[in-house]
Amino acid sequence: MDAFETESVTTEEASSESVQTFEPGMDRSSSIMTAAEALEKLKRGEPIERTRVVGLKLRGEFTEPVRFREVTLIQFEIEKSTFNQEVAFERCTLERPRFTRKSHFEKGLCFTASTLIKPDLRGMTVKGAFRCDNIRVRGRFLVEASRFEGRLRFWDAQFQGWVELKRSEFVEEVDFRSIHVAEGFVISGCQFRSNVLFRGAAIQKKWQADSSRFEKMLDFSKAKLHDFVYLEGIEQGESQRFAFTNALAERILIRPEQIVGRLASEEAGDHLQAMQEYGLLKRIFEGLHRYEEEDWAFYRFKVNQRLCKSRSWRNPWTKLSGMADWLLLDHGCGYGTNPFRAVRTALVIIIGFALVYALNVQSLHIEDGHEPFAGDKGTLANRLMIGTLTSVSAFTSGFGDIRGAATGWINLPLIAESLMGTLLWGLFIVAFSRKVIR
Repeated sequence: MDAFETESVTTEEASSESVQTFEPGMDRSSSIMTAAEALEKLKRGEPIERTRVVGLKLRGEFTEPVRFREVTLIQFEIEKSTFNQEVAFERCTLERPRFTRKSHFEKGLCFTASTLIKPDLRGMTVKGAFRCDNIRVRGRFLVEASRFEGRLRFWDAQFQGWVELKRSEFVEEVDFRSIHVAEGFVISGCQFRSNVLFRGAAIQKKWQADSSRFEKMLDFSKAKLHDFVYLEGIEQGESQRFAFTNALAERILIRPEQIVGRLASEEAGDHLQAMQEYGLLKRIFEGLHRYEEEDWAFYRFKVNQRLCKSRSWRNPWTKLSGMADWLLLDHGCGYGTNPFRAVRTALVIIIGFALVYALNVQSLHIEDGHEPFAGDKGTLANRLMIGTLTSVSAFTSGFGDIRGAATGWINLPLIAESLMGTLLWGLFIVAFSRKVIR
């Protein structure tokens, strides 16, 4: 035998509550149904339509579908209930609904196009889909200590208060696309095992997800985030990814190490899109005066800008320009963000050309008696020292000071090293000045 419990409410209280919760566009002559009558209809599996019910409380097991259509429910409660079929509220108004004490929804729960006033949803287990398309929420929207095994969908939902998700688990995709939140969005102690989508969402105050774990995609593409977004306190699974495509945001708090290898567009090889996302992050870090992070984002921006350009051996100069970009600008100075890369690259160039000169020491003009070490200039010690001195001179002083120091084809590497030295000196000065000035 199913266990059911109702609360008796006087006609005067019902009339008073119904007047207070009247919704524009609703027929004032709509009937008022008692909680006992509504419960009997639900036991028979009949839908409840176009009425008002005050104080309805559901307990126990329900084997038939539970459907409400265009119904106003005042002080509605579900407690310790099991629903074997779908539970649906279509275009309903629920004032202060409470779901408590481990209620189970085997086939899903639906609030499509309904209005919820200060909903308190705790201890639920929803095994089917949880659909809240086009809902309107007044007051705080709270979900706590619940488990959702199916997909959640909040397409175009509007929240006039805070949204709070606490200590809950979400197994399938959570879809908050195009939601509008007049206050803030707070997630605490939750686990998301699939994608979490905030594409096109508009949130007026903070978005925060401390102590929450995300296993897959966290998508803020095209989102309008008007206040701080706190991402530094989240936990990330191995497959967790971010997307910020065309987002409007100025205060995202996130660390570079949280993004490395986790930007979805970059991992997918879409370097043009990744370039735009790193540009957004650069602007955000600059606005927050986090200049080290800004340099990192700018460097990744330039790397993806280089990678997204089309290059082909049919146009060999494009390959050469790409190689020069990679060697001089990327490894040379980190696109102006890392002066110590210029020092490192200079050492590599000097050592490399020193070996070239050492192997061709006979082509270098060394006056007799001016060898660095005793003996012929062809000895190993003299070769290495002469090659190093020549390389340092060419790199630091340019070709003018060593003109005539060699004969034959060895002048070509001297010219090349002189040009590289001049460029790297300029890049070092730019990168170093950038660091010091800021």
